[in-house]
Amino acid sequence: MNKFEEILGVTLLPGTIISNATNSTKKVKKNSIFFGLQGTNTHGSKYIKEAMDLGASVAVHNDVNYKYSSDNVFYIDDLEEINEYLLKDKIYYFLEELYKVYGLKDNNNFYAFTGTNGKTSSAYLCHQILTNEGFNSLYIGTIGTQYKNQETNQSIFKKTTPDIFELFEIFNFYNFQDSISICLEVSSHALDQKRLKNLNHFNSASILNIKKDHLDYHKDIQAYTNSKFEIFKIFSTINLINDELKPVISDYSFLDDPKFCLTTISNVNRLADIHYTISKTSLQKSDFDITINNPPIGYHPGRKKTYKFRCSLIPDFNISNLVFAICSLGFSSFSDSNINDLSYLKLPKGRADIIQNIPINVMIDYAHNPDGFRIFLSGIRDYYESLVIVFGCGGDRDKLKRPEMLQVALEYGREIIFTSDNSRSEDFNDILSDAIRGNDNNKVTAIEDRKRAIMKGAELIKDNDCLVILGKGHEETQEIKNSIIHFSDHEVVNEIYK
Repeated sequence: MNKFEEILGVTLLPGTIISNATNSTKKVKKNSIFFGLQGTNTHGSKYIKEAMDLGASVAVHNDVNYKYSSDNVFYIDDLEEINEYLLKDKIYYFLEELYKVYGLKDNNNFYAFTGTNGKTSSAYLCHQILTNEGFNSLYIGTIGTQYKNQETNQSIFKKTTPDIFELFEIFNFYNFQDSISICLEVSSHALDQKRLKNLNHFNSASILNIKKDHLDYHKDIQAYTNSKFEIFKIFSTINLINDELKPVISDYSFLDDPKFCLTTISNVNRLADIHYTISKTSLQKSDFDITINNPPIGYHPGRKKTYKFRCSLIPDFNISNLVFAICSLGFSSFSDSNINDLSYLKLPKGRADIIQNIPINVMIDYAHNPDGFRIFLSGIRDYYESLVIVFGCGGDRDKLKRPEMLQVALEYGREIIFTSDNSRSEDFNDILSDAIRGNDNNKVTAIEDRKRAIMKGAELIKDNDCLVILGKGHEETQEIKNSIIHFSDHEVVNEIYK
């Protein structure tokens, strides 16, 4: 019996070759092992025949009702079971042996961030700080993966948060030999689906904020909030939370256990465990202080220490994202007597992204919900005379947020151009009808073609105005009528002014 058979508790056909492992038929190739697992709506066993037809050499599943006649398809009832003896499930141990990546969690440092807005920026900023300090750091999130200062890679997974199969793929891709630090975005979907259940320890876990979003999936704000608080069920040395969320902490009885001690962060409440103040912001330089009132266990500094920082980030909410990144790492590398210069930090592509080397002001941002719109637009409006805003709403997603997004855009924009986002299977005019419902649309121009919409926006702005393009950020594709085409807001802007 080989090691694979021992882990899974099966007997493979002689000569069986296993080259990779996946739970998605989109990643099946010759000699794959396919794992048919329970999904959000259906069980993955439904796709076993397809996986075998695509070239999988083995399939395993835990669906007691599934029947398939093949010598290399196996039912394993405890495939995903974790108990007091097995700290991780059989899938984890199988992947560990397949990819020869041992102690993935035990040998590496994980810094995890969740929140409706800002998790990409916080994780990416955390990654840059670690890299600048000489650590082997890996960012994993919405914009892909990035090891140290290498180019961002978007080929391994397409979600915000990888599942355990993709996490091992990432480690195999980079062929890590030494321990690394991992700055990880964690989505509400990932937490609800328990994609990270095999990771039983984080160095730090943060909830940046919770606003209304993804209700097409979670159905209501309570379920959405519940999913976010799941991040604290994975033990962390440091647990950070926005002080604004203190009123709902008592709803989660598991947090009564002292081992889940939360550290609050605020720029409003001076009595929060960690308080920060922003003294200056500009397009060139921003200054802020962080005061530690009650340090979490494991922090080097004592109480009432204040650290001064300088960066080049705007608007204020991005400084908040940076504060969470700094507090996740601790302060042992920072001075409490001099200004800590973090001017080298850059936001991820498509986050408050000011396009350089063109004759007008253009900013691209990923904001795609009402609160994201309000936080972003209120944060930048004082830097410009007026804003011309180009945006759309995603199809096959929460319809209730569409008029709210337009309402916020109308509040801050001089002119609004409503265009397509990822319309998916919905008709653009239906999405537009939802958005304009209940709004005064005198300032709204509808142009379905996103490229034409951006070009029109560029015609409308004056020297001290800013063209703001929202919703897609770093993305380089657009999904319309269930077809995926190449499209980049950045490329369109640079094409206009090349």
